[in-house]
Amino acid sequence: MLHVLTGPFFPTLEAALVHDLTALKSQDPQAAVALVVPSDHLRRYLTRLLTLKHRLALFNVHLLSFHQLALQLERERQASVRKPDGRLNLVSDVFFEHLLRHLAHRRIPHTDALRLDELPPGAWPALWASIRDLNDALVDPALAVRATEEGQFDSEDSGKLKGLFTLYAALREGREALQVGSPDDLAAQVTACIPTSCFVGGLRHVYYYGSYDLTQTQLSLLEALGERLDVTLYFPLGPEPAYAFARQFLERHLHPLIARSTDRSSRAATSGSGGLQDQVRTVMTMNAAGAEDELTLVCKQILMLVETNGYRFDEIGVVGRTLAPYQGTLKKIFDQHRIPFSSTASLPLLQQPLVKTLCEAAHLKLNGQYRAGVLEVVASPWYRASPRDDIKTEPRPDQWRVAVAALGITRGDEEWKRLGRRSHLESWRSDGDDSEIERSLPLSVDPAQLRLLWGRVEGLLADVAALPEEGGYGQLTEAYRAFVTRHLRIPDIALVTEAAAGAAAEEYEVGQALAAVFAQLHDLDRLDVTVRWDEWVRTFVDLLERSATPIAPAEFAAVEVLDAMAARGMSFRALFIIGLNEKLVPRYIHEDGFLRDRHRFVLNETLGFKL
Repeated sequence: MLHVLTGPFFPTLEAALVHDLTALKSQDPQAAVALVVPSDHLRRYLTRLLTLKHRLALFNVHLLSFHQLALQLERERQASVRKPDGRLNLVSDVFFEHLLRHLAHRRIPHTDALRLDELPPGAWPALWASIRDLNDALVDPALAVRATEEGQFDSEDSGKLKGLFTLYAALREGREALQVGSPDDLAAQVTACIPTSCFVGGLRHVYYYGSYDLTQTQLSLLEALGERLDVTLYFPLGPEPAYAFARQFLERHLHPLIARSTDRSSRAATSGSGGLQDQVRTVMTMNAAGAEDELTLVCKQILMLVETNGYRFDEIGVVGRTLAPYQGTLKKIFDQHRIPFSSTASLPLLQQPLVKTLCEAAHLKLNGQYRAGVLEVVASPWYRASPRDDIKTEPRPDQWRVAVAALGITRGDEEWKRLGRRSHLESWRSDGDDSEIERSLPLSVDPAQLRLLWGRVEGLLADVAALPEEGGYGQLTEAYRAFVTRHLRIPDIALVTEAAAGAAAEEYEVGQALAAVFAQLHDLDRLDVTVRWDEWVRTFVDLLERSATPIAPAEFAAVEVLDAMAARGMSFRALFIIGLNEKLVPRYIHEDGFLRDRHRFVLNETLGFKL
């Protein structure tokens, strides 16, 4: 049975959750309950709230995100059968974008209106985003196509929409054939297992906290849980206009579920003493010039609250609609002020020097061993010394650049072979001899440095030439990994533990991100297509551009620096809202290019899909 409690997050819903959980555990300390939340940050916040502030023991309390709940049900489903079948392999958005490109070459009926062969590279993520919305709403493609034929949409849009829905149907068929899916696909698959799940059957109660909206797959999962056991949804709602979106979701999608329940209907939670109206709140406005000055001002205010007013760091939050403008300076400013913090902000993986070197290595086969890329690899601090290297000679990349420029080396094997000619090596002296080569140099170059450079370059060029021209994604990925492993030390995530500190912890994060990139490249091998080396490199760089490493790991007793979506459902004693600048707040929303708002309105209001 589904129960819905409404009110503002703090203090109403937060107090109600603590009260209900305490009451249940006081009656039966061993009762199994599940607390389901939309984000991992909120899960950690509730862990601290329940254990540190309210001193509750979380024995047999399963704190799960939406995805963790689906994974738990899937593990149980796989364990219940003798031979695991129908296992869904979770893949990234990049996989589905490539699957759409693959389908575009098959000339699917009705898709000519979309002009898929003319789409620029940046349009494929937008196309997949539109189809993903259809998938998350569980739109029936056959019904949607029939609606276009019956004139439910504008006549001038019917051709493109029919092509979009047909492409969506083809993608669903391809996804099922390849046994791949997204986290929402996993949630849809495990919903059917809830009536027979031993894990669900062993629960006394399920609490949903922190959500003001759900996708159709998540809503179906909630409905299935409510049909088997008691489920309480703590739903944020108030009289202010800001709650209009949540109110619409409550009235349209939750009230029908409550009406079908045989028990209580929706009710408002009471805040009791210490309600929001009784809290003394002070709102201050402070101005700063630029992101760095803004963070500096915030840090000074945080230190004043801690040192003068007795605040704890974990009672303070810093929230922005987006943290993108601050990702370059956030860690520097907080570290300068010695303030511990945990954040959802991240740095693009391509900003890591090692990753830039990996990109240069991947492009060597395409740019003809261009000297800047070759020197980037052989002079890298991550270069893996070979047995041929003279370990007594300390590398001098500054002299290498001088020598390469003096010899007129730009690219190509023939030009690089000038380094290996013995006459050059023997006549090049650093002791002031009068050789012709030395007179052409702005400074002398040690012959030992030339021998060391040529030894590295010779092996690198040979391995670049051995890279395959084309192949499957898995084949080219393994060829590249073998190539760079011979020349560069890539962080091995198997040897670096999460508990590592300092530089090792940063190395661990980079290693984790690179492992995820290589895993996504291997996933593309499921498409069973042959690609050229330049296509593989473009995909590799695209994945690196979309990957990031966290600026600060999650930790206790630290200031929370979060984007607005990660901060939902959390409360703070002091809160700093940053980035209140024009064109940042409110967010400027671009209408979907493939599925316009008027099309979504028909799918939502006329056809009944929650889009």
